[in-house]
Amino acid sequence: MLFILTLLLLQCSTQNENLEIKVIEAMRGSGSDFIWTQARSAAVPDGEGSYQGIMTMSQKLKSGDDVYYDLYQSHSMDRADTWSEPAVIPGLRIQDIGGGSRRSLSDMTPQWHDRSGKVLNIGKSFFYTDDHGPDRSRREIAYAVFDPANNEWGPPRSIEMPEFDADDLLLTAPGSGCVQFCIEENGEVLLPLAYRALTKEQYEGTNRETFEVRNNMNNDDIGGSVAVVRCSFDGETLTFLEIGNSLTVKQGRGFSEPSIVKFEGKWFLTIRSDKTAHVATSEDGLHFGGLKEWMFDDSSVLGSYNTQQHWAIVKDKLYLIYTRPDGTNDHVFRHRAPLYIARINQDAVVVQKSTERVCIPEDRVALGNFGVTQVSEDEVWVVTSEYHRDDSPDNKNRVWVAKIK
Repeated sequence: MLFILTLLLLQCSTQNENLEIKVIEAMRGSGSDFIWTQARSAAVPDGEGSYQGIMTMSQKLKSGDDVYYDLYQSHSMDRADTWSEPAVIPGLRIQDIGGGSRRSLSDMTPQWHDRSGKVLNIGKSFFYTDDHGPDRSRREIAYAVFDPANNEWGPPRSIEMPEFDADDLLLTAPGSGCVQFCIEENGEVLLPLAYRALTKEQYEGTNRETFEVRNNMNNDDIGGSVAVVRCSFDGETLTFLEIGNSLTVKQGRGFSEPSIVKFEGKWFLTIRSDKTAHVATSEDGLHFGGLKEWMFDDSSVLGSYNTQQHWAIVKDKLYLIYTRPDGTNDHVFRHRAPLYIARINQDAVVVQKSTERVCIPEDRVALGNFGVTQVSEDEVWVVTSEYHRDDSPDNKNRVWVAKIK
């Protein structure tokens, strides 16, 4: 059964450009103890000059802290205008791994890998011993592969990572949750990751409690680091090849959820932190410098904080999609709605304030966990779900798709 629920067409005219944004309500939550979250999609060429969509999303408990269960999928046969009812992916359910522990895939981002003809879905593994929250000291870069030729998913897998980063610090609890990654023409993958860069002495003094959110947010001792790794992919296995330099901030939980894009021969990395958002640039996709806080071109701070930002390329122009306080959204958790889109001045690496437009409107609930599908040079899909923890009438747990051309 296909859902055709809402179509909202917005014409967004800016100086010297014209964006068409069509916002589609793809589906709604069931009203059970779970909500849809971390919804993101990939565009699969259909061989006839168009694209089919495959979306994955996590089943998350309303109670507890980041308690993810099974991974679900939805399909679109009409270029993201309508989507099938979500169905669980049998091989990607939460797994009992023994010893009282369970493993769940979370924060997944699927992307079409043209050279192999597969969809590569990358995120992280969370490990649980109860329904209160994950063990954040124990994390892996997880992935799964979808083969559209037989419409089947492979098993959950993890990347075998080195013990140390480029600075010879322990690469602790790595994850690529909620990231945009870059697939090169030769099929190699530039994959951003977040981790804890620790000395052996620091690591020996840690335990599970060290990595808990409430402890990290109020402690500047460890912080968080991000880097980009180069991987090969043969259609089945994602293999680590090399790692770039680390970027670190020791303020609360530090850096996390980095996303990369290549534009006009240069790579850009946007990075989340508790207090603000940052950006860095690279000439080779691995080694990043020029780290700075995201700013508008009028020298004011962008204001996005404690959630992710992602990239979009439309009609040879680079855009950032983000959330921020705007004077009307104080009632939204961490100001995570609406989703904004604005053009980037890639030379100055700033957001052009006059081009800012609403991408997906705010309706009293957060939209901060989202993904961007680069369908073609002229089209992107932005996918997100409404995030809530209670059963008030406002909380419909809708999954939205914005088609931008």
